[in-house]
Amino acid sequence: MKKKVYVFLFMMFLPFILTAQKVPLNNNSYDEWKSISSSVISDNGNWIGYSINPQQGDGWLYLYNVISGKKDSVARGFNLHFSPGIQYLAYQIAPSYSATRQAKKKKLKEEKMPKNDLEIRLLPDTMVTSISRVKSFAMAEKNSDWMVYLLEKKVIEKNVKKDNADTNAIAEVSSPKKSKIPEAKGSDLVIFNPLLKKEYRYTDVTEYVVAKDGKSISFLQDIPDTTKVENFRINVFETHQEVLKTVFENKGSAKKLSTDRAGNLVSFIFSADTAKVKIYNLWLSKNLAAATEIVDISNPSLPAGWSVSENCDITYSDDATRLYFGTAEKPVKEPQDTLLDDEKYKLDIWSWNDDLLQPMQKKQLDQEKKRNYLAVYHTDKRLMFQLADTVIPIVRLSQKGNDAIALGTSDLKYRRSSSWDGRSDEDVYLININTGVKKLAVQKAGTRVFISPASKFLIYWNNEEKAWVSISVEGGVRKNLTSGVKVPLYDELNDIPDDPSPHGLAGWMDDEKHVLVYDRFDIWSLDMNGSEIPVNITNGFGRINNLRFRYLKLDPEEESINRKNLICLSAFNYGTKESGFYNLKPGKPGDPEKLIMDKVSFPGNLLKAKSAEILLWQKGTFTDSPELYCSDRNFENVKRISVTNPQQAKYNWGTAELVEWTSFDHQKLQGILYKPEDFDPSKKYPMIVYFYEKSSDGLFNYMPPAPSASIINRVFAASNGYLVFVPDIPYVTGYPGQSCYNSVMSGTYALLDKYDYIDRNRLGLDGQSWGGYQIAYLVTQTDLFACAYAGAAVSDMISAYGGIRWGTGMSRMFQYEKSQSRIGGTLWDKPLQFIENSPVFWVPKIKTPLLLMHNDADDAVPWYQSIEFITALRRLDKPAWLLSYNDEAHNLLKRPNKKDISIRKMQFFDHYLKGAAMPFWMKYGISQTEKGRIDGYNLIK
Repeated sequence: MKKKVYVFLFMMFLPFILTAQKVPLNNNSYDEWKSISSSVISDNGNWIGYSINPQQGDGWLYLYNVISGKKDSVARGFNLHFSPGIQYLAYQIAPSYSATRQAKKKKLKEEKMPKNDLEIRLLPDTMVTSISRVKSFAMAEKNSDWMVYLLEKKVIEKNVKKDNADTNAIAEVSSPKKSKIPEAKGSDLVIFNPLLKKEYRYTDVTEYVVAKDGKSISFLQDIPDTTKVENFRINVFETHQEVLKTVFENKGSAKKLSTDRAGNLVSFIFSADTAKVKIYNLWLSKNLAAATEIVDISNPSLPAGWSVSENCDITYSDDATRLYFGTAEKPVKEPQDTLLDDEKYKLDIWSWNDDLLQPMQKKQLDQEKKRNYLAVYHTDKRLMFQLADTVIPIVRLSQKGNDAIALGTSDLKYRRSSSWDGRSDEDVYLININTGVKKLAVQKAGTRVFISPASKFLIYWNNEEKAWVSISVEGGVRKNLTSGVKVPLYDELNDIPDDPSPHGLAGWMDDEKHVLVYDRFDIWSLDMNGSEIPVNITNGFGRINNLRFRYLKLDPEEESINRKNLICLSAFNYGTKESGFYNLKPGKPGDPEKLIMDKVSFPGNLLKAKSAEILLWQKGTFTDSPELYCSDRNFENVKRISVTNPQQAKYNWGTAELVEWTSFDHQKLQGILYKPEDFDPSKKYPMIVYFYEKSSDGLFNYMPPAPSASIINRVFAASNGYLVFVPDIPYVTGYPGQSCYNSVMSGTYALLDKYDYIDRNRLGLDGQSWGGYQIAYLVTQTDLFACAYAGAAVSDMISAYGGIRWGTGMSRMFQYEKSQSRIGGTLWDKPLQFIENSPVFWVPKIKTPLLLMHNDADDAVPWYQSIEFITALRRLDKPAWLLSYNDEAHNLLKRPNKKDISIRKMQFFDHYLKGAAMPFWMKYGISQTEKGRIDGYNLIK
């Protein structure tokens, strides 16, 4: 009897024993964490491939047999592709992290660095063919077992001169000087059939392309010779007959090899010019015939002084009747530069009427130098038309390029005003691909314009009418399609001082007469003629049940939604934050049918096998690392595939719970409270409050331990004994700082009133960018917090307003007038609100110790914002530190820097919120003479 009691007591206390044995996360834990990527499913649904990679180091490629449940793995594998008949697969293998690191330490040249290998595996066997040093590989989408791979260039070891004392050295015999053959630019290409174990090998290959339907493999050889004028040869390998045909050979320069889907057409650009500046022409080969020149500078459809652009991409319509390419002004040889660098002036001239600011022009300079304009060559009619030009620079194709109509867009008239209003207005044109005729369709469209699959209608969101509007392509008849919809089809929670965005367009129905659009909850069917009343095809079920439904496109090739087939919808509950999937038949209104709904997140894409009813998806929670699952179309017969982070079991993790309260301005708000896994409600805990805008929808998101790019890692903090509170913030235009105060302070006080386990004397703040600004403002309004971290914070809205976002070259004005900073007017319209919302004006009120981070290459928020702030704090003897990482942008990218800030930030919080000793860097700073020699992590007791 006693034994049974002991066993019962042991089992009852086992969970507590196991929890007590767990250790908190530390700064060495990061490298243990891995994530899933590159998930693929074979067309027949029998095989699944995916990668599991650590944050740094060597990953694994996994292959899962859906039928047998067996799994295989390949160290460092990536880029998995299944052959069209699923009879073999191929993938590359990366060199080891340590080998690459050692090579970098030795400063080896690029050609001597470790390279990727290739493995080809027959299915269902495990027979593997391995090939070393493979640069790339490709295979068809269907109808062929042939694949192709391009090897890296061979490393040629130069002869090493031997010492004169070397008695074994043979004296070189002088010989007449011969013309030296230039080094080859290409490498070996292998066309390989793994099933037949048959291969064809060719040298000096620089480009290759595999026809999607498998009929041909085309490749370009760049053959060097002693004349130093390169000889180019273009070959087409016909896979069914295994014959090679040379369709072009000439001296000069050839590139941009392309083929149509069927593999009957091969195109490229070629120039016979031997000068550095070359004029290219477009060439085409049909059905293995010799290539002919189809577009040159004499073509009457080319604008005067233009030619085929060497920077263009060449593509075909799916039906191969059209070849799309790019044109531009003929390149001109630059005059010879005779001046020394120190003899030249260097100057930017800013003009009040420039379309784009000088910094924007600089950011776009390379793009502009390579800009080219879309043109079409009709392969059946042998006609060319210029589609895009300097007036209509962008042209979008539809129906895989088969359609007779394209959409042209031009923002030229609105570029100047975009500097301060941040809008992307553009004029939209209908362009007839068969004639090149252009017609204005929509003027100053503020949102994207969509064209129906058969080019009968345009549809776009009109900001002024708050409605979806259609225009018939043939007659130009304009109709408001949503005047009969009684609920908003735009973001009714919009809290920035600009027009609210529409919830979006789901897709076109296959009858071409209807299109599906969203409201906040449901999906509506709109009649493009405007004669039918809009229909809520989800039957209002979303709004009634607080669910957001969105259409999932499971077939990437799909161009319209079949009315007779079930479609899959994602679902999200705004109240509980649950996620899931539903079925719906879109042809008529009805309640969606629930497939799965749970307190989880479904990260990544939902994938479906091309020719089988097999789905592949990920599922996770805050406590469960997202794993891969497969199931049938109804989410039944579920199989778990992956095991990603089993090491998590040894660590004290955390929990996440939804909290609700009423703000000071009487709004019902939500937030997330994170707790340690070993949470004890009888204890007192320090709490860090982190926020940005709204985060509560991510309640079930998994957050792996990782060194910080800027903000606190929530699970790391919880694991180490902190509570973390993440409140949502809605905003009122003109009062961004006060809006933050109303939400964050009301939420913090609500938790303090409700939970005794929060230590009100040990509260901290954490935020980056917009969050950093809000914290800088908040500490001027309250002394509640014992310390605060503010990364990349705007401290002075007046100087920031006139600054530049260096990442884009844009003026920062639009952020305050129309966007996130939410002042809602210009500096001269609302000067007092710029001052009231600027922390730097209220520095004397600050009593909270501050840790700032702002990097000297910040491309979003000017670095001087934190310099203004810390110099003011320093002058007034306010405890503050600024971490400025060299050559880093807005958020940290380099892993050593991420690890460093993770350590310093936790030391800062531990000192002020846990009473830990102050580290050396906080107490004494790090001087420029000490920089790089000491890190100052050591604690000063």
